[in-house]
Amino acid sequence: MSGTSEAVTQATRLSEIGFPEFTTKLITDVFDALISSNIRQTEAYIELLQQTSKSLTSFINDTKDDISGDMILDFLARALPADVDDQEKVTAVENNGGNATLDQAQANALNEALETPAEAGVADNNQVAVDGQNSYDAILDAVARRISVNKYDMLKEMVKQGILRLVIENGDIETRLTFTTYGSSFSRETQNKYNRKAFSAQARAKTGSILSRWVKASASTKYSNVTVTTTSKVDQDRSGSRVNILVV
Repeated sequence: MSGTSEAVTQATRLSEIGFPEFTTKLITDVFDALISSNIRQTEAYIELLQQTSKSLTSFINDTKDDISGDMILDFLARALPADVDDQEKVTAVENNGGNATLDQAQANALNEALETPAEAGVADNNQVAVDGQNSYDAILDAVARRISVNKYDMLKEMVKQGILRLVIENGDIETRLTFTTYGSSFSRETQNKYNRKAFSAQARAKTGSILSRWVKASASTKYSNVTVTTTSKVDQDRSGSRVNILVV
């Protein structure tokens, strides 16, 4: 098949790409994504209002069990860090068979960090640390309650400041298709022929004493044949097509 024929054949397959269908799906998916994003933002804001409408006591009871161990450990590391010489620990509150041993200064520092407001409805304002042996689980529960209070305060502040919503008012959707075909064919024929034949014969004779010794007879024949054939043929065929389709 020549290059031109190949290029034309490929160009006629442009409809197989399904570019209009692709553009339609792109527009539909973008529209659906915008609607879904708006719905999720609305749902998040409604959930925020529902959580902050609860009393602090209810919020603590509903969320304290969801506080992760990493969050609790981070709280203890900041409230009561380990000794600077102890590189293996991050907090001085260590679990020793279900108990944690604290001195008076450590207990006071931890109680100060664990204190909750009166509206939280926590016994003794969440002050669980004492000088001496402490229940390790009780300390973890107190930390979880304190973190829940912090989350409640943060959500309340977010409601006061208002929630930031992302709204897209206008925009452009652009799709582009570049369809390129190229065909090329090339042939070359070269023939060289050279032939040369040559023949030569020569004879000489003397007449003897009848003629003068200065008289001589001679004969010669020469034949030559030269054939030269040269053929050169070059065929070139190049063809291409380029189609740009832009949808905005």
